[in-house]
Amino acid sequence: MKISIDWLKEYIPVKHSVDEIANKVSLTGIESGPVKLGTDLSNLVVGHINSIKPHPDSDHLNLCQVDVGGAEDIQIVCGAPNVAQGQYVIVALDGAELPAGKKIKRGEIRGQESNGMICGLDELGVKESLVPKAYQKGIYVFPAAEKTGADAKHLLGLDDEMVDLDITPNRADTLGMHGAAWEIGATYDEKPSFTEPSIADVPVKDVDDVQVNIKADELVTDYLVRTISNVEVKESPLFIQRRLWNQGIQPVNNIIDAANYVMIEYGEPIQVYDLDKLTDKTINVEMATDGHKLDLGDKNVKDLNHEDLVINSGSTTVGLAGVIGAKNAAVTFDTKNVLVESAIFDGTSVRKAAQRHDLRGEASSRFEKGVDTGAVNVSLERTIQLISENAKLDSISQLIVGKQTPALQTVITASVSHINRLMGIELSESEMIKILDRLGFSVQQDDDDITVTIPSRRWDMTIEADLVEEIMRIYGYENLKGTLPSGNETSGGYIPVREFINKLKSVLLSEGMDETINFGLVSKQEADDFNTIESEHTRVLHPMTEDHEYLRSSLIPGLIKNIAYNKARNNSNISIFEEGRIFDRLEGTDRPKEIEYIAGALSGNIGDDTWNTSSKTVDFYDIKGIVQELLSFINIDADFEFKATDEITNMHPGQTAQIIVDDQVMGFVGKIHPEYEAKHDIDDTFVFELNVDALFGLGKKNVKAQSAPKYPSVSRDLAILVDKQIASGDIVKNIFDNGGEYLHDVNIFDVYEGSNIETGHKSLGYHLIFQNPNDTLTDDTVEKAFTQIKTGLINQFNVEVR
Repeated sequence: MKISIDWLKEYIPVKHSVDEIANKVSLTGIESGPVKLGTDLSNLVVGHINSIKPHPDSDHLNLCQVDVGGAEDIQIVCGAPNVAQGQYVIVALDGAELPAGKKIKRGEIRGQESNGMICGLDELGVKESLVPKAYQKGIYVFPAAEKTGADAKHLLGLDDEMVDLDITPNRADTLGMHGAAWEIGATYDEKPSFTEPSIADVPVKDVDDVQVNIKADELVTDYLVRTISNVEVKESPLFIQRRLWNQGIQPVNNIIDAANYVMIEYGEPIQVYDLDKLTDKTINVEMATDGHKLDLGDKNVKDLNHEDLVINSGSTTVGLAGVIGAKNAAVTFDTKNVLVESAIFDGTSVRKAAQRHDLRGEASSRFEKGVDTGAVNVSLERTIQLISENAKLDSISQLIVGKQTPALQTVITASVSHINRLMGIELSESEMIKILDRLGFSVQQDDDDITVTIPSRRWDMTIEADLVEEIMRIYGYENLKGTLPSGNETSGGYIPVREFINKLKSVLLSEGMDETINFGLVSKQEADDFNTIESEHTRVLHPMTEDHEYLRSSLIPGLIKNIAYNKARNNSNISIFEEGRIFDRLEGTDRPKEIEYIAGALSGNIGDDTWNTSSKTVDFYDIKGIVQELLSFINIDADFEFKATDEITNMHPGQTAQIIVDDQVMGFVGKIHPEYEAKHDIDDTFVFELNVDALFGLGKKNVKAQSAPKYPSVSRDLAILVDKQIASGDIVKNIFDNGGEYLHDVNIFDVYEGSNIETGHKSLGYHLIFQNPNDTLTDDTVEKAFTQIKTGLINQFNVEVR
């Protein structure tokens, strides 16, 4: 909301610069900024066209003799189609400056002297959409005679200064000049003075020329109307026009402009209708019927449904309540009889209708935030007053009430001592009462207790805490003391599962991986990809885009998008991870379970080529090593196993393994399928994903310190020939099962397939280490264990020991 300083001066004394006011209001809690109009305009005056004749060498130019307040008229060549003798116009004199660095100079146009330019509003920086339609393709003509030579920039309000209030939804009272005057006035200890609207000089007839029926009673708090007979519809006075276009509202005519003017003045939207266009002179406020149309003109027709609150006259919809009026009942220059509506509609209904039909505007914005229930009749009276002051009319009707609800004031009781304790300062009762009085609140005091009556314009005030906030912000946050809070201290800390998650993240960070954060909402296809938990899809009710429509069932798609994004920007060596929640919904349930997961991805090379090292392309064992390192650090008392699988969609069937902990699947690790990589334009990528909640639920093992071994270890090498389908992990497990208590470690050091090896087989070499921490191992003990190992392999896998 832009608060005009020129307008504000009608209510309170303004003694400070607009910059200082904006800064002061910002310190009270409403972010504000200064706006200065017309800084790029100069040397604009009012001119009166005394005579006009065609240019001798042009079929569209005219020679205008213009009185600009000097001793003699000046000649200006003008090509505007609406220029005419007798008009009062805007003249940019020789040396004038216009927007975009344009300068006006005396010169000749087709051999004829031209001493300036007759201007349109758009040439002065006013948006074309805000210029009255009659002047959009030509020059602007003042609606009444003005003093020639007067400062046109000032008359047009283009030198006004404004304070732009960036209000929060709970402070919609400042969406009107009156509410803003209270706010700014309280900041400077100036109570605003308002003149009550009066229509005493207008004949008021006791007529009931329209019938109002409220059929959607629960969505309408107030609905008041008045009718005006035989009114003169014409241009609005200049002071109304300039204040409207400075607020971003296009002037139309004196009836519509009066309604818009009052909306800015009081913050109360007003609607006007051509009374003669209402069927049977009836107004029905009701829900629309599916299939009804709202004609907004220019081939813009909205399809209504049963959720829309509308204003109907007979079977014709003349307005979408609180949003916009239809063209079929709009007030035009041919209108004679007018109906003026002032109402309060349900904010939620208005907001949804405006959003549903893409019609959000000044009126709907105010209804959805809330309007002053005590200003419904006052704003109606003010609209009638403006119309009567600026147009001839025969009479107006008495107030016609469709529905009227008394505006109740909120009463809040508080204690001075409690307010001071909450603020941490000591304000006297009189200081508090003075601050509340500056805001327009009435106060009654009873010893330490105060009873505060809140006017209806401040519907955001309901409880004692609201009073505390008002007193603090007007007193000045900068005046509050920096005191420590009293009360019991609570030691901060993480819950156990968060500590566990932080440990997992710390391990991955130490592995050189970077953490990412992705959206929890994905497309339907991404919700399908890597859905290893086989969750039912969960779609949000009102998705912003198709790419953010479903809750994710895996973290992998987000990491794939991160890699594709980086590759497109020539960053191919990626090592990233993400910890977050996935959503698992069982069939037949409404809400999904939220499960903590952690996932990582590698792509490109490990390291860079240097003078003494070479880069290495990532492979399955790099990502597997990271997972093994992660699992080893979390101190879980369980056996981990990697089991090859080809059942995970979009994963390479020959380079993917399930991560199994005590026969429970905890996740998977492997390479992305080449087809999926090609589809997403990424290089070879290896990923893992683990269920953090399941890992946390496992038991912890006790770690005991032990001394370094005193006795030497004994090693043996084992070479075997085995079917190539047998996994090395199964062989290592068998070796440990049969190796006895002194088998300390097993490492594979050779894999060979090729010549001299039987087809369908592979040669594997293992290095076995035996150690007794309490004694020296003998060859007999080691050989006995080594023989058991070989026998176990032959029996289970039919290997050939080489």
